[in-house]
Formats: sequence, C-alpha cells, structure tokens
Amino acid sequence: MKKYTFLFILFFFSFSLYNNVFSQNPLLEEYRKIYPKEKAIFIYRNKEINIDFDAKKDSFKIISKIESRMLHLRLHSQAYAQEAIIYSDYTQIKNIDAYSLVQTTEGTKKKQVVNFQTRDAVSDDVFYNDVKEKVFLFSNITAGTQTHLAYTEELLEPRFLGSFFFTSYIPSEKTEVSVSVANNIEIGFELFGMDTSKINFTEKTQENRTVYTWTLENAPKYTDEKSSPNLRYYEPHVVLFIKNRLIEVTENEEKKEKKIPLSSSVKDLYDWYYPFIEEIDTITEFPELEYFVDELTADDTTTVAKAKSIFDWISTQVQYIAFEDGERGFRPAHPEKVCKRKYGDCKDMASVLLAMLRIEGIEAHFAWLGSRDLPYKYAQTPIPLVDNHMIVVAKINGKNYFLDATGNQETFGTPSYFTQDKEALVAIDAENFEILNVDSAPYSQNIVYDSAKVKIEGAKIIVTGNIILKGFPKTTILPYLQFQDKEKESEAFKRLLNPHEPTLQLKKTEVLPTKRKKPLQINYEYEIPNHTQALYSEFYINLHLNPIWRNTEIDSLRKTPVNANYKFEKTQVYILELPRGATVKFLPQNQKYDSEYFGFSVEYTRSSEQIILKHTVYSNYLILPVSEYEKWNEMVKELHKAYRQNIVLQR
Repeated sequence: MKKYTFLFILFFFSFSLYNNVFSQNPLLEEYRKIYPKEKAIFIYRNKEINIDFDAKKDSFKIISKIESRMLHLRLHSQAYAQEAIIYSDYTQIKNIDAYSLVQTTEGTKKKQVVNFQTRDAVSDDVFYNDVKEKVFLFSNITAGTQTHLAYTEELLEPRFLGSFFFTSYIPSEKTEVSVSVANNIEIGFELFGMDTSKINFTEKTQENRTVYTWTLENAPKYTDEKSSPNLRYYEPHVVLFIKNRLIEVTENEEKKEKKIPLSSSVKDLYDWYYPFIEEIDTITEFPELEYFVDELTADDTTTVAKAKSIFDWISTQVQYIAFEDGERGFRPAHPEKVCKRKYGDCKDMASVLLAMLRIEGIEAHFAWLGSRDLPYKYAQTPIPLVDNHMIVVAKINGKNYFLDATGNQETFGTPSYFTQDKEALVAIDAENFEILNVDSAPYSQNIVYDSAKVKIEGAKIIVTGNIILKGFPKTTILPYLQFQDKEKESEAFKRLLNPHEPTLQLKKTEVLPTKRKKPLQINYEYEIPNHTQALYSEFYINLHLNPIWRNTEIDSLRKTPVNANYKFEKTQVYILELPRGATVKFLPQNQKYDSEYFGFSVEYTRSSEQIILKHTVYSNYLILPVSEYEKWNEMVKELHKAYRQNIVLQR
C-alpha cells in the first residue's frame, strides 16, 4: 500500500510541477492554442548567405549562417530531440552552437550540447557518397523547452548554392532566407512550389552590397499525402545561383563593365560539365573492347539490332551501383575498366555503352538529365541542381534513342520510367551541345491484358485465363515474381488477379519464360465460391471479377498532385459460358467515360452460348493536377455504377 501511495504522490508532484511551469510560460500557452495538434514548432528558421569574390585567390567566398529555434509544445516531442547537420566535401561546417532552454520553477536554464557524432549519411539508393552528418541530441526535452541551433557553413563550390525550403517537417512561425552580395556580383533566383504568393520578397541596395530577402510567416509543415510527386513540385522553395561577376575593363581608353559568367546560361553549365567527360568522349579507339563487341553483334544485320544487343548486354551484365563521391560523382570511369569489373554508376554505364556503340560506328553522345524527382529545366536553373543522372543518346536513322542501362529490365528504345518528360543535355563536342526532350511512353505501349473463361458450377465460378503484360507493367512486376516463399507467392497472385475478393481460391499459376523483347504471360486458374446468387428460377452473376480503380475517390481536401510512374492501359475480357438451358434475362448496358487524363469503357456482347464482358481503363498522365480531381471522382462514380450491375440468367 505504501508503494502505491508513494507513486501517487510522485505523479501528483510531477503533474503539479508541470502545470506550474506551463502557467509561467505564456509563449507556450499561446502556441499550444494556435497549434493544438502539433508537438513542436519552429519559432524561426533563418539562413543568411554572404557572397563575395576574393580577387587575390580568384575565387568566390560564400559563408552562410544558419539558425533555428524550436519550441516544444507537448510532453511527447522527444522525437525532435535529435538533430543532424548535413554536409559534403564541398562544404565546411564551423561554429556550431546548440543548446536547450529549459523552463523550471527557478527560471530558465541553458543546457549546452557538447557531444557531436560525425558519421556517413546513409541513403537507400546510393551505395557510397561523400555526404556526412553531424548528429547530436538536445537534452531536457519537455513541454516549454526551446532548442536553439546555429552554425556557419562555407561553400567551396559556388555552383552549389542550391535551394532553400520555406516549409519543414513541423510548422514555422517565421522562415527567412537572405542573400547579401557585393555589387559586382549578379545572382539569379527562381521560386518553385504550388503556392508562392505568400512569400514576401525585398531587395535593398546599399553602398557596396545588395541584399535579397524572402520571408514566409506562419508556414505550415510539409504536406504528406499518398502518391504525391517529389516535394520539390509543390513545397515552396527558392533556387539560388550566381550568374555573373562584374569587372571593370578599359577598351580604347574607355572604362567598361564586363561580365565574367559563372551560371548565367546553359552554356556555362556545359562548359563546367564537359571536362569531366572529355577524356572518354575524345577517345577514338577502344582496342580491348573491339573484339568482344564484334562477337556480341556478329549475328545482327541492322544498326538498330547491333545497338540493342549492346544495350541488352550492358544492362544485364554490368551491375548498377550508385556512387556520389565529390568530383567522382561527375566523372565517368574508363569503359574498359567498367567492362572488366562488371559494375558502375550511371556515368560508368554510360561510358561503356558509349564506347561499344561507337566501336560499331553508331553516333552516340553522353547526356545529363534530371530524374522526375526534379521539376527544374536547364534554361531556368543552369546549375548542377537541375540534373542527377547520365545516359547515352544514340542517333540512328534520324531517330534519337535515349538509352539508360542502369535497370536490368529496361527495354531498348523506351526511356526509363523516371526520365520520362524530362530534358536531356546532350554533349556533341567540347563547344557544342543540344537539349532534347525525352518523351513519355504512351499508354498504348504499357499494356495489361487479362482474358479468362468463366464457368458456373452451382454457386461457385471457375475462372481460367492469362494475363499479358507489355512495357513498364512487365518490367515493374518481373522483380516481384522471384518468389522463394510459396505462401507469399500465392498471396501476391491473389492481389494481382482479384485483390477485392477474400474468398478467392487459387488453383494454378504459371509464369511463362520471357525474353526482354517479348510480353510476359501469366496463366492462372482460380475459383470463387458462392459468387452467384439464385432467386427462384433466376440467378445473378457479376462479371467484374477484378474491379479496377474501385474506391479510389480523391479526397476533396487533398492539396498535392497525384504522381504515376507511367501511363498505362488495362483490359479485362471475361467470357461467361452459359449453363445448359439458361437464357439471358438481363444484360447491363454498355458504359463509357473519356477525358484527357483518364477514362474507361464497359462493353457486353452476347451469343447463344456465351456472354463477353470487355472492360478497359486508360491512365494518360504522369502527374495528375489538382484541377482534375473533380472529374476523377466523377469517373469513379460512373465506374461504381457499372461494377454494381449484375447479369440475370433464367433457367
């Protein structure tokens, strides 16, 4: 009994102490009312960037001061106690000042952070990079605690000025970024995001400097919604870059201002990029590879066939491993080295692909491009932030082939799904380049065709059929068909065939061996008990066995676009064998819905012995804009009407 009495007293004392501290902290009380569901907020987040040019060292000097203060609103905010400062070989972190301000009955106490751990930053999709992080913990985190972080960052490569996001993982009362530049330096900037209208911009010119400032007050936290594109598409942020340095020159005894460009145009970016590839790009012979390439393409009679054989070999025999290691992240390895070791990053695989194509006399070029995670264009932001990938562009019979060998299931002639609708910066030679648009694969190339015969036996149905997959649906599903566990295999096939029917009994599946060029075929047989319903001499059956897009209405409050990996078309053909002596009393009407981005058709046909349902849907977008959500929900509503329609048979 004494034990429980003691615990009660301890709890009561702690609760009383917490309430006492809470009542003495009007700032906490104010923000808890404003943010009733948040565990913490940023009172402010600031970044001050100073840019100068050191004439003696002939280099830019870029120093940033980063500062933030977080207020913990509730007891369970310890998840925000850990902080990390991210940096790379191109940055130096100095003067870290981190501490907690803890509210006690005796006033505010400052708890300085003294333990910092430096470690490699781990990325799921990068084998090795040069990114580091300094990790540390704020102490005494409880409601009312404020955590303060300030440090300076020196940027060693002026082209990596980068971007600043006005939103974060928690709300921010005030977010501000400023750039102070000497008047002989010209900067460029671009705002991105769905709504930048509330960002206040000022430009103040003083005697020797100009200060650009962007401020956003009451910034919400990141929007976290399923199937959104990368947050760079919708979260407000500013991309910064140095365009020119201005110097005074004398021409014909007249003083003039001359611009020394850094990142003022795509040509400036290309002139910086090309030296990284020049060694490989200017090699005219690859003696160690020639015999192998000749053997590889010996049976090919056309240029396209030779290019395909080379592409297929590299994408299957050279393993893709991502590296991001300082300058190594920009420079491809020698193709003969890549071929021997059988692995490399995107630049290495582009290097060996380029070499082998050129051995066969095929015009081939290195090309940089950004994945679909990046919404930027070269002319708008001519800095390294614009891209993160390298491929090869082959020019054959007047057609551009965008060849990305980093995926072992990629199809020759079709761009990888994450480079669709992107720009490619193509290297022609040391002075010349071109920007090409990578097309997206039309939905007619990405096919799922499911056809089956349906037989009625009593109340159950027996379904026997096959699924044909072409294009991205094929390459996407192939890695998931390497099953080791039979139970997991069975569940996966059930989800593929009919994810909405829990009583489905899978009887047989067979994945037919496939070549890269050929479609994938999956044969199957399953039963669904009690699928038909009888009433007197009539019985009812619904042939929509796998209702696509059922229950996919988009919430009217959703803020972000919907992202898709590829456009596609899915068709289902179900052939119902009429039982002996049965006649058709009711057949549902055909239905159709068409729009620019999506649509469907439902078509019934009948004969004396069978009923055929053909149901097709198409998705014609990579990013579905918010403005289309009402039409999407309208289409889903029409689909649901079609899915509720039963066929009525009479004996």
